[in-house]
Amino acid sequence: MVLVVTAQNSEEHQAELDEAFRLRHKVFVEEKGWADLRREDGREIDRFDDEHAVHMLFTAEDRVVGYQRMLPSTRPHLLSEVLSDLCEGERPVGENIWEWTRYCVEPQFRERGRMLSPVANALLSAIVEWGLGSGIDTIIIEMNPLWLLRLVQLHFRVTPLGLPKLIGGEETVAVTARFDERTLQRLRETRSPNAITSMS
Repeated sequence: MVLVVTAQNSEEHQAELDEAFRLRHKVFVEEKGWADLRREDGREIDRFDDEHAVHMLFTAEDRVVGYQRMLPSTRPHLLSEVLSDLCEGERPVGENIWEWTRYCVEPQFRERGRMLSPVANALLSAIVEWGLGSGIDTIIIEMNPLWLLRLVQLHFRVTPLGLPKLIGGEETVAVTARFDERTLQRLRETRSPNAITSMS
């Protein structure tokens, strides 16, 4: 299932957050080799993990196997503070716009081939469900350009903010992706019948 952790309930979910930060370290530091993020305690945490961040954790087999973080565009976030050169025009800002970052999934729970894995589907669905209930309809994503087609197929309306650049050894493009009820319906249609859980 997907657990949404905010400043309001974080005290109750410190153990799960700790697992999530360790998963982030495993994926981004140990697997991707982002050495600048390495920490001695094996927990990948940055300045954006503050009281304004919304953490979404996918749990299965009594552990956190998927994670993503949402940051409000009205406050400092990756595109505004770290990856601003990915945006060639006016930076998108608004109460309805949040940034999707630090998406990661344990290797054995990732997609095989072109099918969206149950964990990925659940996490994307979580963004849309949470957004629709919170007055949010647009996310900012810094991602590999290969994700563009997949997002469009899932009925996100994607707009690149600039040309791709090489970041951390990987082609990265910044986009906005708008969604509505049709996006959620499409995610439900593509959900595997043998998914780990229903609602992400």
